[in-house]
Amino acid sequence: MILPVIEVEHYTDSLFRFRTERPQTYRFNAGEFTMVGMPKSSISRAYSFTSGPGDDYLEFYSIKVPNGPLTSLLQHVKPGDELEISDKPTGSLTLANLELGGNLWMFATGTGIAPFISLLRDMDTYSAFDHINLCWTVREIADLQSYNAFLEEMSEEMNLTYFPTVTRDLTFKNHGRIQKFIDLDWWFADTDPNKDKAMICGSIEFNNDIGGMLKANGWSEGNRKSAGTFVVERAFVG
Repeated sequence: MILPVIEVEHYTDSLFRFRTERPQTYRFNAGEFTMVGMPKSSISRAYSFTSGPGDDYLEFYSIKVPNGPLTSLLQHVKPGDELEISDKPTGSLTLANLELGGNLWMFATGTGIAPFISLLRDMDTYSAFDHINLCWTVREIADLQSYNAFLEEMSEEMNLTYFPTVTRDLTFKNHGRIQKFIDLDWWFADTDPNKDKAMICGSIEFNNDIGGMLKANGWSEGNRKSAGTFVVERAFVG
């Protein structure tokens, strides 16, 4: 369907978000993605919603790739322009694909934070778990500005612990990859898939590393056919 853009915000030279109108009949689950493209173009890409299921707009978070077939055009959209948004959302990072209860661990890199923003804008996520831990790794401090304020606010108001890390800026309090701060031997010794759950969205290497370690330690990957103790979004990289 063709939807008008209502808001655009640029954070850095490589990151921005955009919103479109949302028809009353448009439905999606928190954590899902859909295909986004330019009208009259055959090129579309998968984008996770950052808006919550109850919001009256559709919001997406994107990198800017100067020579990218889609993002080279998408980064120039402004309010009043139109985008083609698929009305068939899907995805792995939903509560329906995960066994509920206990503690939830969310692991994200880069724009892989997007589906978690959607989930954390949905109050059902907080009620489904005793506590939620969000670990988000980016390259530069500026990369956090998109959703940092929202995440800090939710960590004060809800059962959420927010732990951002930065890999390239030595001045940030948490410098390095997530793996630097979480001793995985300790983490697996202290967690139990019977009471802990995990969601993963990031680069292919990150997804494979974390997902592979979870499987090796007895965790089961969930999908649309069967809920598991962890889920990974494999449709795109962040």
